[in-house]
Amino acid sequence: MQGLSLELPAGYYLERDPDVLILRRLDGSMVGAFSARGAALEAVRRAVEESDHGGSFQGREASAPSGRPAMQARFFGHFELLCDGEPFHLGRNGKALAILKYLLAQPSRPVSQDHLMGWLWPDSNLKKARWSLNSAIHGLRKLLGRCPSPSGSGVGGSVNYIVLEEGYYRLSPEVRVATDIEDFDERYERGRRLERIGRAEEAARAYEEAVALYRGDYLLEDLYEDWTMVERERLSNAHVEMLDRLAVYYMERGQLRDSVRACYEVLEKDRCHEDSHRLLMSCYVGLGQRGRALRQYRLCERILSQEYGTTPSPEIQDLYRSILGDEGGMRSRGGNGGSGPGAP
Repeated sequence: MQGLSLELPAGYYLERDPDVLILRRLDGSMVGAFSARGAALEAVRRAVEESDHGGSFQGREASAPSGRPAMQARFFGHFELLCDGEPFHLGRNGKALAILKYLLAQPSRPVSQDHLMGWLWPDSNLKKARWSLNSAIHGLRKLLGRCPSPSGSGVGGSVNYIVLEEGYYRLSPEVRVATDIEDFDERYERGRRLERIGRAEEAARAYEEAVALYRGDYLLEDLYEDWTMVERERLSNAHVEMLDRLAVYYMERGQLRDSVRACYEVLEKDRCHEDSHRLLMSCYVGLGQRGRALRQYRLCERILSQEYGTTPSPEIQDLYRSILGDEGGMRSRGGNGGSGPGAP
């Protein structure tokens, strides 16, 4: 294995995950996946040559070297599954779909039969729960057997997508799965790395790509499932953090309307986010809309009082007094105080 990695072209490396080899670029983005039982060097080189050098999840198919079936899972917003780039109808078996989501979301963590029975059939006796689980798995395997296979691979329905090993279910290593969460995390981490070394423009571009993938909160249909809650909160926090950083970046470069848009997207997620209220006030001042800036402060004041019984931070209060002073000065000089064209 070490010999194989040493012969890779510059800019690429291999990692084990755990039954497949993942070919990645140095920035962490994935190029392809190969069987850990004996990947041919030529196949790795071919994957490098065919690499698209950074295409996003949207429009990018999961890599499926050696004719392995490829699946794409979209977890942001409403769950979607694509097989070999084609939308895949998931049917109406809610229990089977719940198992599929769980396996796709945590491919490196096999799930026990006992856990699935306790989760999905908590009120059934052991015999009935086991029968129900077997029935759901059978239906899921049959459903996935209709997944289109890569052109010319000759596999398709012959693949056993769901593997049972010593009482634990997992996705077959024969199937390569790409997810929007994978791409989101990759761009988020890339943006943070670039920002740390002072490459602000490139970092902003990575954040923008990640934000574009966020079609809605993680698995909207499963808001009250315990196993989705921590991941949903993690992704939501990362989304808000990137929007906040973009809002600052836009403002510093004079892109005030872009900053306003990013601030409002943050406030849709967290209406008590004081930095966004403060940035909005500054942007409105920059746009000559002082009246709107003052109203934004009062809105922030009211929200914080209702939610937490607190007042805005000293920084926001100072900004408010400064704007208020400017507003009074303009009125004394006969100015319109931001009430002209473009102002509220």
